[in-house]
Amino acid sequence: MPVSYNELLTRMKNKFTEESGLDADEAGDIGIRLRLLAGELYSLRSELEWIRRQMFPNTATGAQLDLHASQRGLSRRKGDKARGGVTFLLDTPLEFNMVIPAGTVCTNMDGSLNYVTVSDITIQRGQDYAAANVRAEDSGERYNAGRNSITTIVTYFSVGISIASSSNLWGGTDDEDDESLRARIMESLRNTPNGINSAYYEAIAMSVDGVYSAKAYRDTNQSGCVILTIGGRGAAPSQSVVSAVQTAMIMKTPLGISVLVQAASVQQVTLNVEIKVRSGMSAADVIAKTESRIEKYFQELSVGSSFYMSAVGKVIMEVDGVENFCFASGTQDIAANDDTLLTLGYVIVTEMT
Repeated sequence: MPVSYNELLTRMKNKFTEESGLDADEAGDIGIRLRLLAGELYSLRSELEWIRRQMFPNTATGAQLDLHASQRGLSRRKGDKARGGVTFLLDTPLEFNMVIPAGTVCTNMDGSLNYVTVSDITIQRGQDYAAANVRAEDSGERYNAGRNSITTIVTYFSVGISIASSSNLWGGTDDEDDESLRARIMESLRNTPNGINSAYYEAIAMSVDGVYSAKAYRDTNQSGCVILTIGGRGAAPSQSVVSAVQTAMIMKTPLGISVLVQAASVQQVTLNVEIKVRSGMSAADVIAKTESRIEKYFQELSVGSSFYMSAVGKVIMEVDGVENFCFASGTQDIAANDDTLLTLGYVIVTEMT
């Protein structure tokens, strides 16, 4: 257990008294010197303790944990940006088509969170509204919000235009936290790639951008063949990602071994959940956050990972504002095959009546 500053100072004073037979006067030269020295020793001990924690991946944090990850060929996964839609409304219909360009900035009520349109949108002549897709300015769960959270247009327009409504904003996730990254580092240490085990092929696949999970297993129908199934984040990877992984395997596959890279087979899961919202909390906000957390759970599932009601239940109860919940009748655990990635088809969260 780390020694506190007061403990260090007391020990030093006691030792001084033992050696000199005198007490260290608080206002005297010795008392001042002892306090200064105790402070320096305490700072040094604290720094040494911090270094000791950062030396090992199971206790390191932040940037130092990233360094441990880089030694294993891993990196911290970046978060996603929340997305949704807004409806723009003209004060008066125009006699010409009006283009709302991509990159138009909108914000929430207090101006703390910005969202931008992802493509050009045209309000047709004689019409007074048009809907647009928007994406958060930055990644993070804080951008997830309920309906009509976007209220103001930041970008200047020479005509009278406002935001009539906005949809739920969801899908925003934070950068990978320390515990998740630490778990992947420890897993890589437990299953060290050696050129012949599944971890070897999975590590190569995970080094390719766009791959969030991989599972390698022997093809029982063909000797010397390894099947490598890869998954994206909450979805199957694109064909270009599959091709990139296949290319990466060409120079790294041992002699006598062939590797077949394939995209995971997607199996969608639909959920209906009722939640009890804590008194005084906005039901719309709590529902939006619950939907976002459930989506994040599925985004973090790996190829071959099963769906467990208990795990989703834990995620739901961690949402601020949720007192209780229940799944719709018929919801059950789903076991995934080695080549299957479970994804979220849709989730409907409603308030208990």
